[in-house]
Amino acid sequence: MSPAGAACLVNSVQLSSSTPIVGCELSPYILLRREDGSTVAAAKQRGQAQAQQQNGELPLQHRWYRRVPPGAGEPCWATGRAATLQFVGSPKFNVPQFHAAGADAFRTLWKLYHRRAAQGGDALSPQEAGLIRQTVRRPSRMGDPSAGKTLWVEVGRQRAYAPTQEDVGHRLRFECRAAALAAPAGANNGAGAAPQQHAAFVETDAVLPAPEPLERLRVPVEPMHADGTPAQVNALGRFSVLSFNVLADLYATKEQYSYCAPWALTWAYRRQNLLRELLSHEADILCLQEVQSDHFEDFFQPEMSRRGYSAVYKKKTGEIYTGTGSGYAIDGCATFFRRDRFSLVKKYEVEFNKAALSLSEGVPPEKRKAALNRLLKDNVALIAVLEALEPHDAEAAAAGKRQLVCIANTHIHANPELNDVKLWQVHTLLKGLEKIAASADIPMIVAGDLNSVPGSAAHSLLARGRVDAQHPELGTDPLGILRPASKLSHQLPLVSAYSHMALARAGPGVTAAKAEAQRKALDRATSEPPFTNVTHDFVGTLDYIFYTAPSLVPVALLELVRSEQLADGKGGRPGLPNGQCSSDHLPLLAEFATFVNRKN
Repeated sequence: MSPAGAACLVNSVQLSSSTPIVGCELSPYILLRREDGSTVAAAKQRGQAQAQQQNGELPLQHRWYRRVPPGAGEPCWATGRAATLQFVGSPKFNVPQFHAAGADAFRTLWKLYHRRAAQGGDALSPQEAGLIRQTVRRPSRMGDPSAGKTLWVEVGRQRAYAPTQEDVGHRLRFECRAAALAAPAGANNGAGAAPQQHAAFVETDAVLPAPEPLERLRVPVEPMHADGTPAQVNALGRFSVLSFNVLADLYATKEQYSYCAPWALTWAYRRQNLLRELLSHEADILCLQEVQSDHFEDFFQPEMSRRGYSAVYKKKTGEIYTGTGSGYAIDGCATFFRRDRFSLVKKYEVEFNKAALSLSEGVPPEKRKAALNRLLKDNVALIAVLEALEPHDAEAAAAGKRQLVCIANTHIHANPELNDVKLWQVHTLLKGLEKIAASADIPMIVAGDLNSVPGSAAHSLLARGRVDAQHPELGTDPLGILRPASKLSHQLPLVSAYSHMALARAGPGVTAAKAEAQRKALDRATSEPPFTNVTHDFVGTLDYIFYTAPSLVPVALLELVRSEQLADGKGGRPGLPNGQCSSDHLPLLAEFATFVNRKN
């Protein structure tokens, strides 16, 4: 008898998606039922599970099985995988018929059977019996395909399981039972054995292969001075910056993205796909937006750290309940940089809510509440001053000087009805960057999701340094925070990195025809990509990478995507996320260098 209230039965098991994908870990949710009728979720972490056992709750036994349908061939006797070789038997050597998955398994089984035959009879020596148990133990199976019944072959004994290529086309089954209620050892090791009682189980659909990632190359661009003359750039000190809104799980709902396959919306799938995409571009600096706070701590930071990246993070100033057991969370901005290329000198956190509170002090008391309701949107920016560990040119190397670079990563408010708030947030960020620039001659990068299309007031402020007084968006200014229009300016020499796609040229992996196609793909009216955000409700550009000229110049850009490459939604319409791309945004990347002979 277990202690009062202890968990003694597995009540139910669930998966976040019924469609497994190769390489995407399946981690079931397990609900336990105590003797008093109450329920509790089984802990996922080892330490938490041990604490549950110390409280009298029983340890759990997990089993994963692969389905072999009736009429399918026997699995390999040694490994349980699908057999690729069949031995028809040899009366001469007294070796019976068997199936093997590959040459290694075949040789192992042949040696064992042949050795047994050489000794005469069917008896095995204790040593041989032990060897079989250790190296070629028949996996647990349920059913018998030769009798027209489904066969389930054991493939795993951990709670989590990542499907392999051998699982493609087969259904999977997960079973869980309290260990004290498990059947005696070996009771489920033979063909025809029925599933044990007291086990909760869940079965999946057929395993699907992982979608092929969307391949995007770095397109070389001709370095030019501001006056349009060709320029020479330093080979040393080049670095690349990637900007990507990764779509926080908080917002990846089936209601918002009804066209996306349910399995492609699960965080279990999306996190692995996002990580693959981030690493595939081999960026030196990554500016990520919509990084959920709990996912930064338990996924992005540890995974990127293992790949040689350090990180700084700033979450938004409000939180919401996740409903997933992790409590409250919110998204934010994360900046990663390679530890072997850069070190962190200083970090600045920009909370637009604080700026709003300061601004509201100058608003008449009767309008202050309305002003705060309009301005307090929890958005943030993260500024990191990095020091390059590699000199940017031979002269700096000889003098022992290292280059500093300032990286501003931001996510501006999204509501299309609040363009005045977007412009005010961008202006606030730029004024902060001007203060940094006044204290040091330092190259700057401004990257992120601005939630503003090319030609908008916010984009004009960044790209042109000012906003025209007749810009239509200035007509909506209920708080008077945008007047006079002459104050909407800055002195930073910012240039959009992707405007240089007009200078695309052939290079490694990029033909002259491809370079020409990239030049044509650029929006000629705005000198920006035609889109970076693609849903069934909106297709357009919201994401940007700006840099200060002439301290830096782009020498390569991540290629632009054609809309037909994203036609994975219902009816063949472009729509993100999908199985290939796990965010509704596309990443941008620019590789920068410094001029050999800088022209001011």
